[in-house]
Amino acid sequence: MKLLLSVRPEYSERIFAGEKKYEFRKQKPRLTIDIVFIYESSPTKSIVGWFGVERIHYGSPEEIWGRCEDSSGIKRNDYFAYCNGTKVIYAFEINEAFRFDNPINPFGIVSDFKPPQSFTYLDDSRISKALQNSKKCATKCQMILSETRQ
Repeated sequence: MKLLLSVRPEYSERIFAGEKKYEFRKQKPRLTIDIVFIYESSPTKSIVGWFGVERIHYGSPEEIWGRCEDSSGIKRNDYFAYCNGTKVIYAFEINEAFRFDNPINPFGIVSDFKPPQSFTYLDDSRISKALQNSKKCATKCQMILSETRQ
């Protein structure tokens, strides 16, 4: 399954630089995730690339921080501020990342596009179909998206 995830620009930069090996979320997808497309929030407001998910770790914020802090790509205070009383946190372990040469403007693809608050499933969505047909989406991106239909 493919997801579209909203990520702040500072964190997407760290993902593509290989400094951030975990992306943290308060909710776990109910389906198995293999690829996450990154919607970079303001000021970029574009889909800038994707990352593969090795596995999703979960536990208390303290447990997850203990396991992931060395490759978290986030400051301790910012991480715990994000967790903000959450009992369970999910860490998407990143196994590879690919930045598009040219970001994709989702508002130009789908006129009523709404950035996900946390994440949204992409399979068979208008965004997924548009990404697959986009000339900006590299060949590998198109192959990943077409695997959804098989």
